[in-house]
Amino acid sequence: MAKKHHDYDALPNDSHAPSFRQELRVVAVVVGFIIVLEIIARIIAPSLDYDRVNIHAFDQTIHDLEERAKASGKPRVVFFGNSLMLHGLKEDIVREELQAIGGPQIESTKITPVGTAMLDWVYLYRRYFASEDSHPDIIVVGFVAHHIHDQEPIKLRRLSRHFVSTRDLPDLWKNELKDFHRTTQSLLCNISALEGDQPEHQLGILYSVIPDYRAGVNENNRLVTAAAERQAEQGKSPTPTAPEETYRRMERFIERCKAHGVQVWLIPMPQPELWDYNPAATLVAQKHGMQVLDARSIDGMTEDDFSDGYHLGESGGEKFSRWMAAQIKAHAP
Repeated sequence: MAKKHHDYDALPNDSHAPSFRQELRVVAVVVGFIIVLEIIARIIAPSLDYDRVNIHAFDQTIHDLEERAKASGKPRVVFFGNSLMLHGLKEDIVREELQAIGGPQIESTKITPVGTAMLDWVYLYRRYFASEDSHPDIIVVGFVAHHIHDQEPIKLRRLSRHFVSTRDLPDLWKNELKDFHRTTQSLLCNISALEGDQPEHQLGILYSVIPDYRAGVNENNRLVTAAAERQAEQGKSPTPTAPEETYRRMERFIERCKAHGVQVWLIPMPQPELWDYNPAATLVAQKHGMQVLDARSIDGMTEDDFSDGYHLGESGGEKFSRWMAAQIKAHAP
């Protein structure tokens, strides 16, 4: 009978295992590759898209406002928020209108990273308005309903990378992140451009390599939205009960500004259709002596004043900016 053969020699054993030096060499190569990717990510991060160009210029933008105000002695106004304020507010029209109506002359700038909400603004303000000389006299915050309440989901990668300073990470963990996974992710995103901007790197590659990828994503989103709307109309998808809205994040933002003598003006922004504004937000503002100036229904503004059913177009931006100038004349100290 033939002797049964076992491939014991093919199994891992001490004689076939790589040496510690060989394992260390492999680890070094992997670490080196990651470091190279991180360096590349840091180099291209400021130019990934127009929004990141703006974000990486915040320090200089705020410094320039500070210098102009010192030279002119005019009050500093920061128009704050997201793409609603970015596209809707025309600073040149505000200045022109203030001069025409005899209002106060101001030095102003916009700090308006797209896709942001109140939690982003809390840490953005803490990070970029860090010195005593950087604080404006008035900060004008434009929003629609979901931007300001605590139930708005956290965009953790972007928040941790671009808006939370390293010194404020413990504050973020204490107030918002209660689990190990998100705490660890926030730390990695804070220190790594590769991790923090990961979705944008991926999308940039896909947009470059796959023809019509962006159009396909948009079409897929449209189909999903349309299907959900049809189901809702047919009664197949019951509308869930919305959680009660709270405003602790907004209160933290106002308290931070107030501590430095900054007036906060909350501006519910125009939309094609009048949207519900929770009066609880007004109560928070009034508690701290801050203004709520309602721009949801500006005289003469119609659906034609919106470029895409959400953002103000050229005509809408002009109407909103002239309205804003009137508010500055009426309410600025």
